[in-house]
Amino acid sequence: MNSKVWAARSGGLALLTVLTIAGASLFGGAVHAQIHPDAKTGHEIANKLCTGCHIVGSEAANATMPADVPPFEVIANQPGQTAEKIAGRIVIPHPPMPTINLTREEIGDITAYIMSLRKKDAP
Repeated sequence: MNSKVWAARSGGLALLTVLTIAGASLFGGAVHAQIHPDAKTGHEIANKLCTGCHIVGSEAANATMPADVPPFEVIANQPGQTAEKIAGRIVIPHPPMPTINLTREEIGDITAYIMSLRKKDAP
């Protein structure tokens, strides 16, 4: 193999290696975010985006909201509620909920916050 061919192949291999490492770093960060969502950050995001329709925290029990929009505490304590079900409703919203563009990390954080409102004795 001549030196020009070898240089081209090894340069391509080096670029492939760099791209693979960079991709793994990005993917690893996304996986980490999904494994460890942050309820505190989720509460902050929900206070910014969701309070127009939902009662976000249990402390807002006296607030007046639309009758067909449940408070987050009610959502958290529905029988059989899971983080996956909540995330699914955020990703594929139901009327009258608007589509909100959120990252996977933000969805995980909001979901973690809502699930933090679940009572220990919830069905």
